[in-house]
Amino acid sequence: MQKSGGIQVISKAVKILRLLGSQGMSLGDLARQADLPRSTVQRIIDTLAEENLVETGVCGVRLGWGISELAQNAYSNVAARLRHPLEKLFESTRETVDISTFHGREVLFLDRIICDQAVRVVPVYDRLKPMYAMANGKAMLSLMTDEEIVRLVNNDLSALTENTITGIDPLLEEIHQIRATGVAIDRQEHAEGVCAIGIPLVVPGKQTHAISVVVPSYRFEARLPAIRDALENTREACRTLLAG
Repeated sequence: MQKSGGIQVISKAVKILRLLGSQGMSLGDLARQADLPRSTVQRIIDTLAEENLVETGVCGVRLGWGISELAQNAYSNVAARLRHPLEKLFESTRETVDISTFHGREVLFLDRIICDQAVRVVPVYDRLKPMYAMANGKAMLSLMTDEEIVRLVNNDLSALTENTITGIDPLLEEIHQIRATGVAIDRQEHAEGVCAIGIPLVVPGKQTHAISVVVPSYRFEARLPAIRDALENTREACRTLLAG
């Protein structure tokens, strides 16, 4: 049975959205990969942009903030359920802590408590958040198979700093270590002067989440053992709440 006109348009829009990521794509590339006329792609992009589902500019078309908002609404109940363990983690570390999931290849933050020390990490909201360059992102990748990671990353590991992992083999090697230890570490891979440690969380009925602690690099190594212990306690508290 053929799709009606309205359903066909939705199907084409979904196809386009699935092609997009944090990196911009030209209309020509979108039309070619979606196997659609350029004029059709232009009309769909214009409509999606009005709803903030895509953004257009000199770098091409990319997913807009409206996508993240929709995804965050879907997962907000998880963040609310785990707010108390997040607060306890903050009390024990006094560093910036957060809970996140992912959308596409990027980390999607659901809740965050900012450090109250004089020198602290404050998030930059317009910075790219690729999973392979962040502790929470790598923690979530560790619960995927190697094949799923390869498909997701698609051999696109651009460097954000000189410490960013930019090869799939080194990334997979680190993921294997994370699976063994249960913790992921970012040593100035996402931003210079910023380090983090994260743990993955399995949420029944939903995709993987993660909790991480973000610390200025100059005090990270000295505080790492204590933060790791605090995260282990948080993991157990979260498991208990999620199981209930």
